[in-house]
Amino acid sequence: MEPVAVMRAARTVRDELDDLLGAASVELRERLDPLLAEEGRQDPGPLADVIVMLLAQYGPAWERFALLRRLNEQALTEMPDLSSPGLTGPAPGTGPTSPDLPAGQVLPTGLTGPDLQTGFTGSDLPPGSLGPDGPNGPDTQPGSALPDPPPGHTSPAPPPGHSHTDPALPPGPAGPGHPPYGQDGPGAGQVPAGASPGHGPRPPRGASLAPDRGHSVLGRLTGAFRRRRRQPAPTGPEWEAFPLIEAPGEVVASWGIEIEVGLSPRGDSSGTGPFPGAGAPAGADAPPGAAPASGAVPDGRQAPFTHEPADLDIQIIAEGFEAPGGWRVRLRVDGASPYPRATVRLVALPQDQPAVARQIQVVHSVGGQVTGFGVRALAVLDSPGQLGRESVPQPVAGTRVRVAGGGEPADVTVVIVHGDRPGLLWWTYQSPHFTTPDQAEPCDLGMRTSEFGRHVAEQARTVEDMGRQVASEIPRGFWELLNAVAGRVAPRHPSVLVLSQEPHIPWELATLEHPFDRSVPAFLNCQTAIGRWPLGGRRPELPPPVRARGDSMAVVHGGAEAHPLVTAYGAARVTPVLGEVLAMLGDPPDMIHFTSGGEAFDALSRGMGEGPFVFLEEPGDCQAFLLAGASGVVAPLWPVGDGLAPEFYRRCLGGEPPAEVLRSLRCQVPATGPAYQFFGHPSLTLSRGHSSA
Repeated sequence: MEPVAVMRAARTVRDELDDLLGAASVELRERLDPLLAEEGRQDPGPLADVIVMLLAQYGPAWERFALLRRLNEQALTEMPDLSSPGLTGPAPGTGPTSPDLPAGQVLPTGLTGPDLQTGFTGSDLPPGSLGPDGPNGPDTQPGSALPDPPPGHTSPAPPPGHSHTDPALPPGPAGPGHPPYGQDGPGAGQVPAGASPGHGPRPPRGASLAPDRGHSVLGRLTGAFRRRRRQPAPTGPEWEAFPLIEAPGEVVASWGIEIEVGLSPRGDSSGTGPFPGAGAPAGADAPPGAAPASGAVPDGRQAPFTHEPADLDIQIIAEGFEAPGGWRVRLRVDGASPYPRATVRLVALPQDQPAVARQIQVVHSVGGQVTGFGVRALAVLDSPGQLGRESVPQPVAGTRVRVAGGGEPADVTVVIVHGDRPGLLWWTYQSPHFTTPDQAEPCDLGMRTSEFGRHVAEQARTVEDMGRQVASEIPRGFWELLNAVAGRVAPRHPSVLVLSQEPHIPWELATLEHPFDRSVPAFLNCQTAIGRWPLGGRRPELPPPVRARGDSMAVVHGGAEAHPLVTAYGAARVTPVLGEVLAMLGDPPDMIHFTSGGEAFDALSRGMGEGPFVFLEEPGDCQAFLLAGASGVVAPLWPVGDGLAPEFYRRCLGGEPPAEVLRSLRCQVPATGPAYQFFGHPSLTLSRGHSSA
């Protein structure tokens, strides 16, 4: 991914936000402007990564950004070297031809306007792209026969037995026929979301669950937190894999298509370029000076598969489609077949728009542990007369795919991805204990996720009231699976990992109507050992780490008295002055504890390997540290100041997982404990080889 192309595209999108998002543009502009202001002060690659992950949360803005970025990258590869003596160029953004594009090519004006809320329409589209009526009206020329389906399309007729009335919401397992879970697979038992009576502490009025981003000392120092973390020395080419999603760039509603899913040795199975952050694919022509892909060996062959054979499950999520053969496939990955693939037939559902932007998302897992994620965009047209106008395939975005070394999976893993319109989320589930339904369940909030998060924080009178509101939005399938797993793993509390594209909603505070442990509060984060992890970008990678070092610690503390962690664990004391914190990060410790510092700035990113474990005593941007490479982060949703940290470290450094320690501490301090969020794998442990004292 070319950072220059990203920044140029992001600035163009920023100027078009009012047309793309309408009133909702204010939220994205407030988050995007501080990032754009960091250009020239932050490393361009990491800054570009964060901008990409931010824009991916806003569908219409993302579609526009993806088009502009692709055009900019193509232009950059064709432009002469302006750094040569005597060569100069016009200033960026001066006129419709702009240096973002090759000489003579006009910047497309398409993909703007309110219609992008539901897809590409009308004159908003760039020349040669999808249009509402095609060149000759709604279908084809009068009297002409419909064209034959293009390769990959299996039928121009509606699918047999088609009965859906809402093209945007294919039925999920929450319908009447959805089987509950039982002893040997799907069986009896359901715990629906609901409300339990009672009163609890109320969060501060106006407390924000998704703090506004801004500049701060803590934010500025995280760039060094990323840059200065020492990297393990490379040991030579290793096998690696990326998500494979091969599909046509466009499909006609009610037609069937065949897509290929699986693993690919290249970073971008669409053929438009290398995977973001990866080198050139083995055997392919690379740009001058580009490094080869890490899985390539000098003669162009792929590195051998050296792991134990594994069964890889691939869950497909595709809003607006049916999958007659099912939404999940299983592939064997071994030395004889290191990059397996499978063909899946999808049928596009009817729609009332001329052209709608859709996504095919895939979740890779091994034994219930999610190990990779990929997404690819395509267009669904209402008329075959429009086919052939989208000639450039969309790239595949997501993480690398691992098949080994992920540790024990959580008892329940929830994957939450954005739908094709704001406020619609799709939930899927993985578990090592049961075979889970293969079709995603919808969760329609009726508003953007950020608006819902603010609404819950502002309207809730108590934390329990907040928990009931959140619980009412969770799909029924989750409660059924959780109840079944709790019975299977009793008497211990089940572990839950939430992999989510949305960062705003405190799912951990959901209250169980029928708690399976009535001796503790009914909050989900008291009934289970739960952790969260961001999903959707190249980083952080999957699965979350399950081991982190705990040999050294630093406390960023500005008080006059010595912090208890300095005395108890020999932690290095660092005053909250930028220079001292940067010096500490020159040789970063395994654990970093912040007693103050405000919010973490968004512009954090890649390149830290197995980073430190971070504890924030004040509310902060946990995802920023995870993008920087942190192995786990703890932070409260609102200010609490309850001195929980010493007991937390005592137990964690004694071998207990942070997720379980926090679960029990929340139960012991119900007035403030539920406010603490944990970002990391529920099985993560801090290992201490020797005393840092």
